[in-house]
Amino acid sequence: MSATCSGRLRGVILPDMIDVAQARADTLGCESVAHLNNAGSSLPPRQVVDAVVDYLRVEEMMGGYEAAAHAGAELDAVYSSAAHMLNCRPDEIAFTANASDSWWRAFSSIALQRGDRVLLGHSEFQSNAFGLLQAAERGVLLDVVPNTPTGEIDLEALDRRLNDDVKLVCLTQISMANGSIHPAAAVGERARSVGATYLLDACQAAGQLPLDVEELGCDFLAFTGRKFMRGPRGTGILYARESIHDRLHPSPFVDGRSAEWTSPMTYELQPDARRFEFGEQNFAGKIGLAVAIDYALSIGLEPIAARVGELAAELRRRLRYLPGVEVRDEGQHQSGIVTFTLDGHAPLEVQGELGRHGVNVSAPGRRNAQLDLGVRGLDAVVRAGIHYYNTEDEIQRLVAVVATM
Repeated sequence: MSATCSGRLRGVILPDMIDVAQARADTLGCESVAHLNNAGSSLPPRQVVDAVVDYLRVEEMMGGYEAAAHAGAELDAVYSSAAHMLNCRPDEIAFTANASDSWWRAFSSIALQRGDRVLLGHSEFQSNAFGLLQAAERGVLLDVVPNTPTGEIDLEALDRRLNDDVKLVCLTQISMANGSIHPAAAVGERARSVGATYLLDACQAAGQLPLDVEELGCDFLAFTGRKFMRGPRGTGILYARESIHDRLHPSPFVDGRSAEWTSPMTYELQPDARRFEFGEQNFAGKIGLAVAIDYALSIGLEPIAARVGELAAELRRRLRYLPGVEVRDEGQHQSGIVTFTLDGHAPLEVQGELGRHGVNVSAPGRRNAQLDLGVRGLDAVVRAGIHYYNTEDEIQRLVAVVATM
């Protein structure tokens, strides 16, 4: 499937940019549910499901090792597809189990010592936070960069904190509980200026925004397959810039795929991003993720970003008309994640009522995002994750249910 129009007006969806009818025809779940939980896990297109099932059928008939050997080219496709999407080389791509797996493999390979400083933003997810807090227990100094009053990372405050003691800058490009898109490229430029490693969590950005690691300036980039990429669960990607490999500490995540046992008392890590992989993988998911990436690229990430942005803005606009509803998103630039609360109703209650009417959303709480929801004094929010295959009718279904509450 391809976009039928290559031109773009910033902030405006041209009617024929994306063949939404075809995208929905490829997405069987659209027949039964208004799926607005793409920030949690998207509905995969049938091409992805078919690729996964077809591979499992080969395993069923041939055996796991034999199927992997038989499908070598299809398994390797994930590296070239992800490299095309991120504007990097295939040997800078590692296949992982999810975004947290990618983040931890990168983070654990960075040789942080007592007294080293790490700068981070307010949008870190809980699994990232656990790694950072464990580092703090070892004497690494954590410094949370404040947001601007509008809700994105404050670049001037970042500049004041950057010096030669900063060894790592961590940023989550889009918070899982906030619609703001942080200026990731500007952060990358500043991290390079002091020689700090830059670890970017693009878990919620991949699949809804164009991502170019050269523009972003990141040394690592992590994302999952199941969210806006519309890939299988249990899949992820880690980008690791080639120039950083020699600076890395050996990761504790090592097996015969990531290293070679060269003598009884020696081993050598793989010279490229394969050092971050285990030999036992989700092989069916690996093939499915490559298909999902190619599917998104065939539509075009810029048209996807434009349509997602317009649909999300329309949902925010309609929600703001409802009495008792407060949209909780921040940021000058906002994503397809729309969060809100409803007076007198807990977010889980709103989620349940929407679910009973065939509308999927989620209700993340402060334990998932203490630096975001916790700092803002919010226990939880209702979260809709809008994607390009969603429609205005589905948005109106959500609004109508909330209005009745």
